Amino acid sequence: MIIRQARAADIPALVELRMRLFCEVEELDHPQADPVLWQATFDYFTRAAGDESAFSWLAEAAKQGRDPQIVAAGTLALFVRPPYPGNLAGVEGYLLNMYTLPEWRQQGLATALLDAITAYAKARELGKVWLHASDEGRPLYERIGFVTNPDYLEWRPGAG
Repeated sequence: MIIRQARAADIPALVELRMRLFCEVEELDHPQADPVLWQATFDYFTRAAGDESAFSWLAEAAKQGRDPQIVAAGTLALFVRPPYPGNLAGVEGYLLNMYTLPEWRQQGLATALLDAITAYAKARELGKVWLHASDEGRPLYERIGFVTNPDYLEWRPGAG
């Protein structure tokens, strides 16, 4: 297993894993169901790599006798707000796109990705890292110290 930061050449694989994530949460029927979403996601990762507003990490692994392939990914999007007590730089991270192909789960890949991402967040001295966790993913995050924040509210303008 190799954990590394994604490069420009990895963007199609990042997009594919994100589309598979949408399939698992029943937002897409299959990874190629929405070509406009696929392209917008490709554009996002390309732009984020260029302006360093988000960083992605990948897990590469290989089955016996096969070439390594990208089997898991996670992304840390940076969010800049005015300084506040305890975070004079005002930089926070939003963790997203954590996904492991089903046949590669329960092998420590998500933990290894999360370790790499949180090490980066510590090195950058981010004020906090937040995320939306699935029920399946919640124990992974709680194990390393993520806690529920009861003060968080969300509004979606298009929802009514």
